[in-house]
Amino acid sequence: MSIRFKAITLGIISAFFFSITFVVNEVMANAHGYWGYTAALRYLWMLPLMLIVNKLFGSNVRHVLGIIKRDMKSWFIWSQVCFVLFYVPLCWAVNYLPGWLISATWQLTIIFGVLTTPLVRVKTQQSGYVRLKIPTKAIPWMVIILVGVFLTVASYITHLKHIAPLLFAIIAIMLAAVAYPLGNRQIMATTDGTVTASEKVLAMLICSYPTWLIIATLSYTQVGLPSAPQLLNTFIVALCSGVIATVLFFGATQLAVHDMKSLAAVEATQAMEVIFSVLLSLLFLGHALPTPAQLAGLCLMVFGIIMLSIRE
Repeated sequence: MSIRFKAITLGIISAFFFSITFVVNEVMANAHGYWGYTAALRYLWMLPLMLIVNKLFGSNVRHVLGIIKRDMKSWFIWSQVCFVLFYVPLCWAVNYLPGWLISATWQLTIIFGVLTTPLVRVKTQQSGYVRLKIPTKAIPWMVIILVGVFLTVASYITHLKHIAPLLFAIIAIMLAAVAYPLGNRQIMATTDGTVTASEKVLAMLICSYPTWLIIATLSYTQVGLPSAPQLLNTFIVALCSGVIATVLFFGATQLAVHDMKSLAAVEATQAMEVIFSVLLSLLFLGHALPTPAQLAGLCLMVFGIIMLSIRE
């Protein structure tokens, strides 16, 4: 199995586990779970889970703290960007948009991920660290994916009377779509090849944990304690999306970090979240089948993903 194929496969598997987030978050929103708790509790649950994962992989907290100390400022800043500025807007937006539509809009992260490529530096034998270039040949396929996103979103919005809150929600998702690849790319530039995906996630958790505690405290002042179902649902999201999906995705991007074509293809696999989200919504939330326009958008996204992944 080639490294490229392995990275893309890991990306698709991670997309399935990521898609669980959008469905479960919608369940919590429908049950009037406070969005601040939905965001914070996931990451508060993740810390003990990731401590176990790192122990199983032969790492420990002391080693991870040593990794952070090498460049504490970068770890702290970009952990807030990649985790906090990514997930808080998504949890707020679910109050106004269904999970599958958030998943569709989230695919903007593909193009933003490519645009942040020059922020990554890799070490070469000839000239030391050099900045990578944007793989321009990938852009047409990404445009096709984004056209699919537009068709899917537009067909939903045009049937609504009050679209202002939805537009603000879409802006929030766009912020998240920029923050996640930007933070991930900057963290990749900070680390070397010896830092594993699980160590990377744990380090980012440690750096962002105070922020999540603050958000949880502010949530308590607003609505009191979270409900038992919200505690359970955020644990499910933490396990499936926060631990399994995040470790798989970071592992996939780490495999492809020296090849921008493969890295772009790995990030493009996250568009599969839309397909998985729609299917899970049909099965567990009783959503209606997508309209013809939405199906056309989904097909365009799948086509763009395939072409992006197999291009030379």
